[in-house]
Amino acid sequence: MLRLARSVASQRALSKALAQRRGVATVSSSAGSKEQDGRSLEAMTSAAVALTGEFPAWLRTEMRTNHAGEFGAVEIYTGALYAAAARSRMNLETDGGRMRLFAEHHMATEQAHLDIMLKLVPASNRTRLLPIWRAAALSLGFFPALAGPRCLYWTVASVETFVEEHYQAQIMRLREEKVLPEMTVLLERLCAEEVEHKNEAVEALFGSRDAPEALSPGVVARAWGSIVGVGSVAAVEASKLV
Repeated sequence: MLRLARSVASQRALSKALAQRRGVATVSSSAGSKEQDGRSLEAMTSAAVALTGEFPAWLRTEMRTNHAGEFGAVEIYTGALYAAAARSRMNLETDGGRMRLFAEHHMATEQAHLDIMLKLVPASNRTRLLPIWRAAALSLGFFPALAGPRCLYWTVASVETFVEEHYQAQIMRLREEKVLPEMTVLLERLCAEEVEHKNEAVEALFGSRDAPEALSPGVVARAWGSIVGVGSVAAVEASKLV
């Protein structure tokens, strides 16, 4: 959660920097939406898929973790929607369905990301731990959402803070090695959309993406953020090995 606080403070600058570096504006996810260079997400994906045979060993390993992460993200929101339905049946829904809509919107984006990873990562290079990640991710979405919208929003903000750092590390290495620019552009687009999810979670929590409260979360929120962060790191490392 401390990483979230630091990230919120510089988020707008980061988003603008990403856009400037790829020469386009950051936009929200949509299957047919286009960047200012005229290319759709599908076109970016096709260009990257054509380069899969040129991926260095380190990137193949990272793509393995990216697939696992996007798979887990879909399951997180699946769990959240199960919880939203349960809260509705128990007459506990107090936000007019806002949490459900939040989860549906984010799940659609994550499913699009997963579809991309399915094209980029062959079955032979996918982690064998997916059944475990499914159970873990479903739980990570279900129980916080069952506890209430704010718990889910903090969870999403924490998860996306990690995801942003994970994608950024890959983007920076590709740029440093000056290889696969088409892959760099695609990862920047996916990262920007994950950042947007984090921003939306912060806005849902505080009513503003720049709320000062996001910089000083309480003890419980910090502890939960640390747990989510450590769990995310462990899942990535395990996915690299198995």
